[in-house]
Amino acid sequence: MKKRIFVLAIFLIILGCVATAHLGEAQQESVYVIEVDGTIDAGISNFIRKSIDRAERDNVALIIKMNTPGGLLSATKEIVDRMLNAEVELVVWVTPRGAWAYSAGTFILLASNTAVMDNGTTIGAAQPRPEDPKVTAAMAEWIGEVADQRGRPKNVAELFVAQNLTMGPQEALDNGIIELRASSVDEILDNIGLSGARVETLEMGIFEKVLRVLSDPNIVSILFIAGLLGVLAEITTPGIGIPGIAGVICLLLALWGLGVLEINYVGVALILLGVVLIAAELFTPGFGVFGVGGGVALFLGLMMIDKEPWIEVAGNLAKGAAIVLLALFAILIVLARRAMKKPVTVGREAMVGQVGVANTDIAPDGIVKLKGEFWRATSEQRIRKGEEVVVKDVKGLVLIVEKRGEK
Repeated sequence: MKKRIFVLAIFLIILGCVATAHLGEAQQESVYVIEVDGTIDAGISNFIRKSIDRAERDNVALIIKMNTPGGLLSATKEIVDRMLNAEVELVVWVTPRGAWAYSAGTFILLASNTAVMDNGTTIGAAQPRPEDPKVTAAMAEWIGEVADQRGRPKNVAELFVAQNLTMGPQEALDNGIIELRASSVDEILDNIGLSGARVETLEMGIFEKVLRVLSDPNIVSILFIAGLLGVLAEITTPGIGIPGIAGVICLLLALWGLGVLEINYVGVALILLGVVLIAAELFTPGFGVFGVGGGVALFLGLMMIDKEPWIEVAGNLAKGAAIVLLALFAILIVLARRAMKKPVTVGREAMVGQVGVANTDIAPDGIVKLKGEFWRATSEQRIRKGEEVVVKDVKGLVLIVEKRGEK
């Protein structure tokens, strides 16, 4: 009896230890970590905002490891607005060593609750380019307000834009721009009072990765041009074929990509006008007002689409692409005109005078191979297999032929 009580006691002790361990694990605090590496674009914006949503849902802190040369204003605005309204602790950590958080990255850093820099990292250089006094003043005021909301010196933050100021970790710490220099997650967790918390890394989904590609200004330009060429190629040929379908898909993808940018709607209107005018030119005589007007509208439209203050979108690529696009349009119009002027070559007129080869003896009936196809044929002459024949006439689906070279 005593032995059974002893075994039962040991069992209960072990069970209690296991339950306590699991309870401790369940109560252990967690921290989410995400990595932002590269240009701040639509994909990054969506990834950060979704990560904040999840952190709020699970009531855990979020650490954003960042290494970026900058990015799009539209994406940065979305990220900063979401961060300023977040209900959980947000840490932005510029890392690894040698990393930077320039322009857009500096805004995101200043929007965090706790700003951290690794050794050998740099922030700043947030002045718009090309430099415009009005835009610079507006951006300086914005970054100052962001810093002020997080208790950081507004006057220092404004210099990142107004004077293109850059800082290393020690200078940023001395000026109150960051709260901590750290080279490990553990140092950050100690600083925010979450020592020993379980760290879970959140990965970027396929949607964000695709969106990153589609929001790249250069990719958008290429898709847009490819789409226009496909649609115009479809206009010049009957039926709905591969060029038209591919063109529509490219245009939809391009417009999706452009939708995440601050599009100049006048530019879009000019591009659409250019397409309509060039399409009209295909069906009017001569290369005249419609063609020239459409070309100019397209060129201006491409130049006016999206002006990001930190990135010269498409830059020389857009100019070069516009010139190539206009040249291709001109070639398409010339080819289409030539095709329209060609006489109709179908039916009897297309067959008479054509040269084929007797595939069998023709005496008087047989088979002729013509243009890669086999036709029933008849002749008043005896024609041997392999001899060349000329089509004299067509009756229904039967060719009237004679030996080539004979009258």
